[in-house]
Amino acid sequence: MPLPPDGYAALIVAVSLLLEWLMPLRILPGPSLGGATTLVGLTIAAGGFALELAAGRTIVRAGSTTLPNGAARALATGGVFRWSRNPFYCGLILALAGLFLAVGLDWGIALLPALWFALDRLVVPFEECRLEAAFGESYRSYASATRRWI
Repeated sequence: MPLPPDGYAALIVAVSLLLEWLMPLRILPGPSLGGATTLVGLTIAAGGFALELAAGRTIVRAGSTTLPNGAARALATGGVFRWSRNPFYCGLILALAGLFLAVGLDWGIALLPALWFALDRLVVPFEECRLEAAFGESYRSYASATRRWI
């Protein structure tokens, strides 16, 4: 398996902080308690966390695991999985985008596409192969009817 999804997220956060220290972009306003940018960012982050919680709840109710490298015991197709095959990763990207916005981390916003790219090209194909091997036609049918992202 490639790096786990949270490994790529941690890498993006670390590189963003390093770049912000070395070469600040100074595009976003800095964080201010009660500031509009901070409030919007925290709202977006809360939406991302809520999406991740909903995905986790759906997977657990289906009887499977939320661990990205764990063996899937059931195929979750209901709840937020009706709209996206990857609501966890959509939630992760939203949560990070909101947090980066809230704290004014310009490089974090700039590097979010790299996180999406790593998930889309490295993590998701690996997981899709495992799900197809485990669930065969059920997964292929679900995948053909449900978008990978949104």
